[in-house]
Amino acid sequence: MNNELVTTLDGTSRSLARLVTSATNLRTGDAADKQAFSELLTALASQAAGGHEHALHALLDLTHRFELARPAITRVIVNHTQVDDVAQLVLMKIERSIGNFEGRSAFTTWLHTVARNEALMAIRGDRPTSELEQRDLGEARFSSIVVSRETVNKAIANLEAPYGETLQLQIEGLDYEQIADRLGVPVGTVRSRLAKARDLLSQRLSFAF
Repeated sequence: MNNELVTTLDGTSRSLARLVTSATNLRTGDAADKQAFSELLTALASQAAGGHEHALHALLDLTHRFELARPAITRVIVNHTQVDDVAQLVLMKIERSIGNFEGRSAFTTWLHTVARNEALMAIRGDRPTSELEQRDLGEARFSSIVVSRETVNKAIANLEAPYGETLQLQIEGLDYEQIADRLGVPVGTVRSRLAKARDLLSQRLSFAF
């Protein structure tokens, strides 16, 4: 399924929406789904490394949308504004250096190294974080990525109370049992709410692109 999603990317909003919907479902799913999400990212990175422009755009979109670089950055930097600036620098670094990705490890492992290095350079003063240099990466690409992320966040926020609340807790990193304890409901209810939330989110995202 992942290979199909990657190979059918053609630059249209429909193909990107299909990828984003699947990625969102995997990201908020169980352990097997999260592994599939990691594999999807790695497949995209491999295609992007080979010069697939649409795969690169999708990879940047997902990296920004799910704040994949943030954990590595926040281990080095605590200032929220600087973290956001470094996250943008990481996106530019990915765009410039994706050709170096050889697929020997997961994309997330490669990304962690890139993000950590950018954060270290930022605190050492080797990289500007107040004025981001766009270089070869056009502003339109960043604008579309930000808009896409805002669309997803808005869709989650607008989900009906029990579904949106449950999904948000999972996105924050709580497992089924922790969510159940937090909400005072059985684990089975958590699972059913998450399934319904992902279904609703998929429907709304498909109309948003």
